[in-house]
Amino acid sequence: ASSAVHPVKRCVFAKIVFSLSNISSAFDVDTPYFETLMARTRAKNYDEKRAFILKQAVQLFAEQGFANSSISQLAERCGASKAWFYHYFNSKDAVLFEIFNEYTQRLVNVVRDVRKLELEPEAQFMEFLQRFMRIYESAQTTHFVLLYDLNRLGREQYEIIASRERTVVNELAAILDALSPDLLKHKPELRKPLAMTLMGMINWTFTWLRKDGQVSYEKFAELTAQVFLHGVTGLNKTSGK
Repeated sequence: ASSAVHPVKRCVFAKIVFSLSNISSAFDVDTPYFETLMARTRAKNYDEKRAFILKQAVQLFAEQGFANSSISQLAERCGASKAWFYHYFNSKDAVLFEIFNEYTQRLVNVVRDVRKLELEPEAQFMEFLQRFMRIYESAQTTHFVLLYDLNRLGREQYEIIASRERTVVNELAAILDALSPDLLKHKPELRKPLAMTLMGMINWTFTWLRKDGQVSYEKFAELTAQVFLHGVTGLNKTSGK
């Protein structure tokens, strides 16, 4: 049997190719015609809608846990449909990762910005605490979800977030180096334990520290700095400053 294309079929195929070529050339873009045709147009407020979804998701996950939350529930909180949701995120897992991605990058940026400041060691240390506590004050639910649902991420995504957390600890350790260079020079094994001690003092404040409480976030940052630097017995000596 012959494999040759029938002359009529060849002619029809050539016309189709020619027509598509003319249509494609009408688009002054580098992408193929079919990609241009199928691409979904993003609304001008696309990023704002994504941010709105993330805000609603944080509240939902904090209230009933990531595992117990559904896309239908999240869409309902947003006052929209599941189809609307999928225009912005392809899964509930993608939402969780983006929550952690934005939050941890913000923490990394803050600690790096503080390190760039030309401040005396104690002033730099205090600036770090004040900035972190301001973030914690405005992101209590996000911090809560991070601590309880980080293990819900896939391996690659988990490593991205865990790497950011390690970066924060390492940058903080560098700030502590400036506070006590002689100590950490001779006992470098204390760098991480000291950094983790400080993070332990502030990381769980979302469970008890309240904006309308007797101690504000700003005051708690000052208290943490004094206890960390001078101990509880040194509070009387520093309270007058």
